[in-house]
Amino acid sequence: MKIGISRSRKISLVLAVVCTAALVLAACNMPTPGEGGDPVEQAIQTLQAQATQDYYSTVVAQLTPTTPSFPVSPTNTITAPTNTQPQPGTPLPTATQQVIIVTPTPILATTTPIPPTATPVPCNQASFVGDVTIPDGTKLVAGTTFTKTWKIKNSGSCTWTDQYDVTFVKGDQLGTTTIVDLPKAVKPGETIEISVPMVVPSTPGTYKSHWQLVNTNGVRFGTGPDSKGTFWVEIVATEGKGNIYSFAAHACDAKWSSSSKNPLPCPGKETSIDEGYVLTKDQPIREDGGKENEIGLITRPDDADAGYIQGIYPSFPIKNGDRFRAAIQCEGNSPKCKLKFELYYRLADGNPKELGEWHEISDNLWNRIDVDLSALAGQNVQFYLVVWNDGTSVDNRGLWLNPVIYRP
Repeated sequence: MKIGISRSRKISLVLAVVCTAALVLAACNMPTPGEGGDPVEQAIQTLQAQATQDYYSTVVAQLTPTTPSFPVSPTNTITAPTNTQPQPGTPLPTATQQVIIVTPTPILATTTPIPPTATPVPCNQASFVGDVTIPDGTKLVAGTTFTKTWKIKNSGSCTWTDQYDVTFVKGDQLGTTTIVDLPKAVKPGETIEISVPMVVPSTPGTYKSHWQLVNTNGVRFGTGPDSKGTFWVEIVATEGKGNIYSFAAHACDAKWSSSSKNPLPCPGKETSIDEGYVLTKDQPIREDGGKENEIGLITRPDDADAGYIQGIYPSFPIKNGDRFRAAIQCEGNSPKCKLKFELYYRLADGNPKELGEWHEISDNLWNRIDVDLSALAGQNVQFYLVVWNDGTSVDNRGLWLNPVIYRP
């Protein structure tokens, strides 16, 4: 059986114990005679002061922040509060904590550029530069022979030797042959003019012929990044009436030579008097100083006493009624000019034969030539245009004004 003790009784017991302890302390520290004050009162005050000090110490310890468990950056500083022991009876100090927050400066990542991987240049590759003769869409009379010339660049990494070829690959077979030898070696980065003799089909219409190169192993290659592209000629074949063939417009289709140089370049230069030259002018000057509105062929023999210049044109199919027409004279500003003009023809496997010759001096007059070619109908005919020095080589610039084959 438990006997309960009331709350008031417990308080009384505690006070009794405290009083007893106070008396004991007082007995040990009894004041000397003459000292004033109640010893019990003093003991009680001493105990109260000690209890207050213990209480404050506990509170301050609880308010003191603990050291963080993570490392502190030198720039992120936490200042610990200063703990001052309070004296009995003074107000409880307020714990303070100062926090300095530093915003870090962002560091941008630096990327090192990586150069692109270079695409290897193929060994054999060609690039089309331009048409030297017969631009796309040129109208030519059916059955006409012509020479197509392209300017091609070696854009590969290997040299094209003279063992390389040019070959027909697709489209209309216009060439008189399907394969032509490359005329010379071509190093990477160099250009070359490639010529192929061709014939206009006999049926009117549009025709296109594609070509490529062939290396020494027989592998074809051409233009474009994959080296599979082609270069081509595109023409329009016409039935043809009127001036169906212009010897001036096709001057560089002919093979030119002089008594001192073979072959001559076409077009030549007017300064090449010693070896002779050939060129065309859209508005040549006549003997009388007038400017023409028809194309002219200028032929200058070399400066030898018996010098000459001649052009041999590709074969042309002649029909009944065809005529050779031109106005021949000295070019303007040639006061000492004295020349002999000749026209020849040649059939297949035959010898050249003369159709006519005419003498010209600078007298402000000119000869109109009109030769009937009907006797050559049904034949493929080569024509020769020849000009000779006639007793002098000074100022000998011969002008064939609009030389043509006319078909009624």
